[in-house]
Amino acid sequence: MSFKRLLSLTAAAALLVLSACGGHGVELGDFTVPNKVEGDAPFELTPPSSKSPGAFTFTSSNPQVASIAGRTVTVHLAGTTTITASQPEVGSYNPTSTSTVLTVTERVCEAPSVRQNGQCVAPATTAGFVTRGEIVWMPASFVLDWAKADAFCKNTTIQGKTGWKLPTQADLAALIESGQLTGQDWAAGNAWTADAGTGTSTHVALNLATGTANASGSEVKAYVTCMR
Repeated sequence: MSFKRLLSLTAAAALLVLSACGGHGVELGDFTVPNKVEGDAPFELTPPSSKSPGAFTFTSSNPQVASIAGRTVTVHLAGTTTITASQPEVGSYNPTSTSTVLTVTERVCEAPSVRQNGQCVAPATTAGFVTRGEIVWMPASFVLDWAKADAFCKNTTIQGKTGWKLPTQADLAALIESGQLTGQDWAAGNAWTADAGTGTSTHVALNLATGTANASGSEVKAYVTCMR
């Protein structure tokens, strides 16, 4: 075989290798992430398609906006961060990577909670929190319609903790009957429960002083107490 022929075959083989794995790594498929809002649940990244067998690793350019563990992204604060998917060199496959931008917007807090460091935080109150058994109760001191009251309890950090909810009618009735509200400076009006009323678009509210139940239209404002 002539030297010229050998050189030609060598060049062809090199081109074939580059075609298979790319001088800068194989071409990767689409890599996208959905926009998020502060407080959204963690989500899993879907790696782009690739001919390389290399395992993907993922990084975030701004961990204050979103951090990554394995494939799981945890959203923190409003802003943008570049999410990069990378494959290492494996055999004849060169390392490769691709990136996308994750945008996190500020969460909207239900008044009277205020946004602090990406969380909706309940306002300070001079009324007393009540503990009954294993349940902690936020004092009733402001009024909202039912939908806003429900959103406030579910989305607000109270005493540094999340996981609050509107009480059931039975839970709130038991608290009122216990007498533990005496001297706690709670409001004495009607307070929402999570229970639906018998009428269309109504929910049950209990009078915090007497325990009397009322089925009120969801647009009506009543006091809010959250339990955890």
